[in-house]
Order: sequence, then C-alpha cells, then structure tokens
Amino acid sequence: MTTPHHTSDFLHDLRRRSAAEGGVFWVDEGLLALFEPHAARQVSGSNWHRLVMHDRLIDMVRRRTSHPVRWTRVRGAWLAQLHRLSTGEHHATMLARMEGAVEERLGEEVDLVRFAQDLTVRSMLPVALSGLTTRESARISQDLNQKLVRLIALDPLRGPWRHLRFTAVQVRAGLIVRRVLRQRSSGRRPRELDLADPIVELLPELGMDRALDVVTAVLTAIAGPPGAAAASVLYELARQPDWNRRLTEELAEVDPERFCESPATVAPVTHRFVKEVLRMWSPPLVLMRQARQTFDLGTTTLVDGQSYLLSPHLIHRDTRYWKQADAFDPDRFLPGAPHGPADKDCYVPFGWAPKNCVGADIATVQLMMVCYLMLKRYRLAVPDIEAVSVAYRFAPVPQEFRGTMSRR
Repeated sequence: MTTPHHTSDFLHDLRRRSAAEGGVFWVDEGLLALFEPHAARQVSGSNWHRLVMHDRLIDMVRRRTSHPVRWTRVRGAWLAQLHRLSTGEHHATMLARMEGAVEERLGEEVDLVRFAQDLTVRSMLPVALSGLTTRESARISQDLNQKLVRLIALDPLRGPWRHLRFTAVQVRAGLIVRRVLRQRSSGRRPRELDLADPIVELLPELGMDRALDVVTAVLTAIAGPPGAAAASVLYELARQPDWNRRLTEELAEVDPERFCESPATVAPVTHRFVKEVLRMWSPPLVLMRQARQTFDLGTTTLVDGQSYLLSPHLIHRDTRYWKQADAFDPDRFLPGAPHGPADKDCYVPFGWAPKNCVGADIATVQLMMVCYLMLKRYRLAVPDIEAVSVAYRFAPVPQEFRGTMSRR
C-alpha cells in the first residue's frame, strides 16, 4: 500500500542529497547535514556532555556568568524518577486517564490529530507535573495545545493580537510552574512523584529561572511529539487492516494487569507495530543544533560554533540502512529479519545515546496503550482512510484525519 503525502521541497531535497553525498554534506555555508548515523551519534553524544545551563536573567542583571549546571545532572535525576514511575500501578493509572479521554468523545466525529494530542497530554501531564488544581491543569493544557496548533497548522495564525494572546497564555503557564516549585520547596504544597519534583531538590543549585526552563522543557516534550506519534499510530491502525487484525487477536488474550506490568513482553506484535510507526513517522523531522567543539568527520570538519542538522526520519527512510525502507512492516523488528536495521545507530526515534530522550520507555508504553484501547475496548471508524494524506511539518501529520469511536 502506498502512502499519499505532501513532502516539503526542503525535506525532499535533503533526502536526495543525502543519498547522493553519503549522508554528510553542507546544506549551505555554516550548516552541515549529518544524516549518516555514526557521524550523527558521534557529534550528538560529544555535544551533549558539553551542554550546560546558565541563568540568563540573573547573568544579564548582575552582568556576570552564573555557576553552570550540566544537563547530565538533570538527566540523571529524571531517569531515577522515571524508574520509580515505571510500575504496573502507574501504567494502569495512565491507561485509566486515557480511557477517560476516549469515553468523553464516544460517538462524536473528531479530528483525530487533535484527539491524539488530548489523549497524550491527559495521560502524561501528571507524570510531568502533578498535584495541580483543575484550573491550573486547564491553563497548562491550554498552553501546550496552542503550541501544538502553531506547529501543525498549514497556515499559522498571525497578527499582533494573536501573538499577544499566545504570549499571555505562556506567561500564565510559567507562573503556575513557578508557584508549584516554590510552594513544594517551602512545604506549602506536598511533594509529588513526577518529573518536576527532582527539580525542587536542585532549586538551590539551579535557581528559579533555570528550574522553570527545565520543567517547561518537560511539558513541551509531552505535548507535540507524543501527540503526533499517537496520531500516526491511529493512522496506521486505520490503514493497515491485516496488522489491525493481528494486534486485535494478540490483545484479546491479554488482561489489563498483565499488560500494564510488562506490555512489550505480553504483546510483542503490538510492540513491533509501535516501533515501526516510530520508524516511519517519528517526530520531529529535522533538528538543528550548534557544535560546541570541532569534529573531524573524515570527509569534512565541523567547527565549534557551526550549526548542523539531524534527522532520524531521513535515516529511517534511507535504503542504505533499511531494505524496503518505505514499506510498513513491523516484522522487520523480528530477530534476524533481513530488512531490519543495519545496526543500532540506524533506529533512533528517540535520538542517540547518551542524550536520547529520557522518556523513551514510557512514551513507547503510552503508544502501546493507544493500541490496547482502540483494539480491545473501543472501535475506531475512519470513513475514507485512503483519502487521508500525510503532510510534513514539524512532524508527519495526517491531514483531514477524522473518525468516530465506539465501545466494543
């Protein structure tokens, strides 16, 4: 089955040049494309170890450089917290939140891209920042939603008043995060098992402005990319009837408790399906970064201060590393499959170690939960899936993707 889609000229040109020039080439003066997986891993990994945070506001006011804090310190705190959250009990709570979001929309025709965003934010917001009042949660969600709309809109809304409203919503959300951190630190609000709580411990070292940046980064991370990935899962469930049937048969034999305890073990076909969705449609499409040291890449040199591009999406579609790269086939992830990844650096939907996304495991579980709900508890009906196209924006986004959900 072929996929109709609108490929931007820029992305199409990058893919063509990558195939012709071996994956490492200058897009223009000062901007290097790193679409060869080993070069991408080398630069990405070394750059991460040099990544530090400065307190920009305090530095500007005091006209001095604040004590730097390495991102690796924050990452370590997050990983420890995510380990505590990776239990069957917490997974079951996430699944229940997702189920509640579906129940509210039963029988309605919905925009499935926006619905997928709501599904992921509702299930993940308490993981990132919990203990919020209903009003606080609504304002944080409003900020995340408007950021998504700006990313996926074909013609983003412009104008001074719209920009002012966008900024006002961001400021209100930032004030809520500040208040939560300050009140937890002072004991006026209880500590929570979420990704914001380790930052409370680091407040004396980070300062409030850097702490706000860190928690905002987490909130941004749970919004656009997971919602886009969930929409892609719904898209493939709708357009792959054979795989839909295989997953339905597998999940019919799995009870909720076992699924929440170890989803990849008890539902391996579903796990492969999610991995293949992430291979074909992983967000974001292209990332731009700045080199913090000079790299000798053999064919060229990337100098400290120059910019470079990374794209897991283009590596995942590169026929040098994947046979039948444009075909959807989760069985490529079976051990020894001839059309599987050439090596571990070729499958990087969450980036390259050691700076790959700390939430990779929980994000994969979340996408498996989407499959579990849509195939075991509900039915998703999409009237004309062949008419749905995929547009490339910040991520692959299905267009005019609407459907209705009902209980099984």
